[in-house]
Amino acid sequence: MSAALESFRRLRERVASDRKIDLPSPRLGERLDALAAEGFAAFEAQGIPTRALEDWRGTNLTAVEAMDFTRIGPGRDSVGEIGEDADLVFVDGRLLAASASRADLSEGVRVLSLSEVAIEASEIPETYLGRLPDLEKESLVALQTALFEDAAIIHLEPRAEATRTIRIRSISTADDQATPQDKPTTPSASFPRLLVVAEHESAATIVFESVSKGDAPGLTAFVAEYHLAAGARIETVQIQAEGAERIHITSSHARLEGDAHFDSHVFSLGDGLVRSELSIQLTEPGAETRMRGFFLGRNRGHVDHFTTVDHAAEGCSSDQEYRGVLGDNSKGVFRGRVIVRPGAQRTLALQSNPNLLLSNRASIDTKPQLEIYADDIRASHGSTIGQLDAEALFFLRARGIDESVARLVLTRGFVHDLVEGIAEESARESVAERVEEALASLHPTLLSAPAQRLDREPRAEERPAAAKSAGEGENGR
Repeated sequence: MSAALESFRRLRERVASDRKIDLPSPRLGERLDALAAEGFAAFEAQGIPTRALEDWRGTNLTAVEAMDFTRIGPGRDSVGEIGEDADLVFVDGRLLAASASRADLSEGVRVLSLSEVAIEASEIPETYLGRLPDLEKESLVALQTALFEDAAIIHLEPRAEATRTIRIRSISTADDQATPQDKPTTPSASFPRLLVVAEHESAATIVFESVSKGDAPGLTAFVAEYHLAAGARIETVQIQAEGAERIHITSSHARLEGDAHFDSHVFSLGDGLVRSELSIQLTEPGAETRMRGFFLGRNRGHVDHFTTVDHAAEGCSSDQEYRGVLGDNSKGVFRGRVIVRPGAQRTLALQSNPNLLLSNRASIDTKPQLEIYADDIRASHGSTIGQLDAEALFFLRARGIDESVARLVLTRGFVHDLVEGIAEESARESVAERVEEALASLHPTLLSAPAQRLDREPRAEERPAAAKSAGEGENGR
C-alpha cells in the first residue's frame, strides 16, 4: 500500500468526523456522507492514475504516490495575511475568512460557504452537488469528493445578474511548526470545491485563484461544477499560481441547457506539476461555449491541459484556443477532445493549440481530437509548435530594442489576445497583472525594464507573428 493511500484513509476519517460536528442540516449531512463514501470507494477501486491510462499518458503522478499527507486543513498560525479582497477564501481547503463584504452583491446573487448554505438553502447542494463528474472514471475527482471539507456555493436566481466580479481565493500554506529540514517530508492536502448554479437568464463573472504561501509541499485538488439553465451566461476565470513544491490538479465540469453561454478562461502560471481538466456538456439547442487557456512552463515545471466538449444537441457551438509558452526545462501537454453526437446537426466546433518554445530543452505534447457522428457540421482542429520568429526579432532589434526586451515583447504579443478576451474589466486587469509577473520571471533582467501592459493594445510593430512554426497540422470538415 502506498504512503499516499494510507494517509488518504486517515484524512477521510477526520473529515467525516468534522462534518458531523459542523453541519446543521442532517439531510445535507447524509448527502455529503453518501458522496464521500461513493467517492472513496471509487478512488480505491481505480487508484492514482498512471501513464498506462490513455488520458494520463503525458503526466506522471508517482510523486503523489510517495507523499505521506500529514495534514488536511490549515496548520497552526499558517494563515497570516489573506491579501487581496475576495468573497470567500479557502485556506488549505477550509473556508476560514472572507476579506470582501458580500453585502453589496446584487439581488438574487448568493455566495455561501457549506455551513451557510446548510442554513439558508440546503436544497441547492442536495440537488446539484456531485451530479456532473463520473466518479467511476475520474479517480482524482472521486478522491476530492471523498475528502473536501468545505465548498463555495454560488447561486444565481432567475434573471439575476452579478454587477461585480465574484472572487474566490484558495491559499495553500506551509506548516509553520515544521523545521526547514522537515518541510519537504510533511506535505499537506487541500480539497477546495466550487458549485455554481445559474438559473435561467442569470449572469455572472467568477474568478477563482489558487496560490501558495511559502513552499507548501503537497497536493491541491480543486473540483468545480457549473449548472447553467436556459439562457444563463457565466464567465469564469481560473488562475493557478501555486509554487514549485505544490502539485495542483483542477477538474471543472459544466452542463449547459438551451441558449446558455459559458466562457472559460484558464491561466496556468505556477512552477510545479499542474493538471487542468475542463469538461463541458452542451445538452440543448443554442448552447455555446468559448474556452480560452494559457499555460506557462518554466524551470522544470510540467503543465497538462485536458479538455472535452460534448455536443449532445443540435445547433450548439464550441470555440476553444489554448496557447502554451514553455521555457527552460519545462514540459507542456495538451489533449483536446470534441465529440459531436449523432443528431447534433448544425454544430460549430473549433479547436486550436499554438505553442511557443523559448528553449531547446522545453517540449510540448499536443493532440487535438475530433469525434464526429453527424453530417451537417463545421469543425476544425489544429496545433502549431514553434519558436520566436527570427524576422520579427530582427525587426525590433533594428529599431534599437534590446534583444531580451524584444523577446519579451513578442512573447507578450503571443498572449495578449487571450487576456483581452476576458469581458469583465476588473477580472481582465487582474489577469493581465498576474501574467505580466509570470512572463517577467522568464526574463529576470527585465523586472525593472519598462514593460508594455498586457491590457494595452500592442503597437503595429509589436504584432508580427510571434512564433515561427516548426510543425503544424490543420484539419477541417
